[in-house]
Amino acid sequence: QVREALLEKGDTLSPFFRYAQQFAAADTIVIAAPYWDLSFPAVLKCYIEAICVNGLTFRYNEKGVPEGLCKAKRLIYITTAGGAIPENNHGYNYVKQLCTDLFGIQNTVYIKAEGLDIIGADIAGIIKSAEDEISSKELYLLR
Repeated sequence: QVREALLEKGDTLSPFFRYAQQFAAADTIVIAAPYWDLSFPAVLKCYIEAICVNGLTFRYNEKGVPEGLCKAKRLIYITTAGGAIPENNHGYNYVKQLCTDLFGIQNTVYIKAEGLDIIGADIAGIIKSAEDEISSKELYLLR
């Protein structure tokens, strides 16, 4: 009720929308979430619901098509998993679709460290490989 009343008044500056305000203003967005049940933890879904604010992170044009209002040039999605992550990572794919179709963030990067719970896995090597990927893409600079 509070959300709808604020939106009806056009009050997107309310502290109620602080997460959406932060998200819309960010230059680079980093999401780090474990790979759980083919996706991500529910708390991330709650955050996503909080940042989807018409008039703040996106708007609908006269044809009813969403247009992104976010400033970010890219989103970096980092995930870890005890087992293997299939090619179709529903969590990352969902976030990527929101970024491109709703928020206007066209550049998304996906980094994963998988197989961390497999007996005999080279955990240090897996982590190093993910770190190397971050370094090779110069993601640590967060430009």
